[in-house]
Amino acid sequence: MFGALPRTVPVRGGAFGRLLAGEARILVQGVPRTWWAVVALLSVAALAVPAPAATGLLLPLLWLWPVLLWSRLGTQQTENGLAELLGAHPAPRRRLLAEWTAGVLLTVLTGAAPLLRMLATGDAAGAAHWSGGPLLVPSLALALGVLSRGHRPFQALYPLLWYLLVNHVAAVDFMGATRTAGRPDGPHPLLVAALSAALLGAALLTAEARRGRRS
Repeated sequence: MFGALPRTVPVRGGAFGRLLAGEARILVQGVPRTWWAVVALLSVAALAVPAPAATGLLLPLLWLWPVLLWSRLGTQQTENGLAELLGAHPAPRRRLLAEWTAGVLLTVLTGAAPLLRMLATGDAAGAAHWSGGPLLVPSLALALGVLSRGHRPFQALYPLLWYLLVNHVAAVDFMGATRTAGRPDGPHPLLVAALSAALLGAALLTAEARRGRRS
């Protein structure tokens, strides 16, 4: 009978997964193979060198290399002239969370080899501090990107934090590279997680407020 409702209710499955896949493609678009080759070489080295070098040298290098990619978080819709189009997205918070999750996955991928080395050597404290990287770096990049609508603030701030970290300033060592008697000196992972959540919340609230002003 024409006009009758379908007998099977349509189910919208995998929407966030598709959104995440799209944001991940956008995040790494245009990256040359040589960029990935450097990640691969550093990762192989992290599995081969002594454990202190893997955590104190190669992990910081692996988590400096993607700085230009992380700086895209929260900025691309403005810099590519898509702010008005994406502002009409029916789930802007979900889109922003997908963008953040893509940044988390990139951070996990680039830092995976040192983590495997820590796990293989029973370095549970190092692995716990390592977890701060995938939370804090994308949250910081997204918050600065959304607040400033540009990539330069993150590109300026993150290398400064990284410089302090590799020079053994424990207060900013969110990845556990600075150690005393083999144990990380940096802030507790729960403190890093709380800071990351605050930064992510600030990004979401700012985006929501801007959406409200446009509507």
